[in-house]
Amino acid sequence: MFSLLLQTKHKSWIYFSLLGICFITSPVLAKPNSLKEVTDANWEEILTGEWMIEFYAPWCPACQQLQPAWKEFADWGEDMGVNIAKVDVTEQPGLSGRFIITSLPTIYQ
Repeated sequence: MFSLLLQTKHKSWIYFSLLGICFITSPVLAKPNSLKEVTDANWEEILTGEWMIEFYAPWCPACQQLQPAWKEFADWGEDMGVNIAKVDVTEQPGLSGRFIITSLPTIYQ
């Protein structure tokens, strides 16, 4: 049926209509970002509930390799009843001191 529609004289209108439908529905299908960012301002939130927190630095090669898997893991956090978060130690040096981070990446449970 799709190939028949493209053979009509209104080919471009149908094409752009289909593209519009894809763009309109895409955000609805997208999963919200479930990876939380812990900062000096909101760190007390982690005192309640279950948390897994990754301490990382953007310049760290091991941290860079972990990021895609950590983001994917965060999507499963809600199903497991665990909050998944990350802390950029270059932007939050107070938190790295508070949690005594001595190597990167470090994951706290």
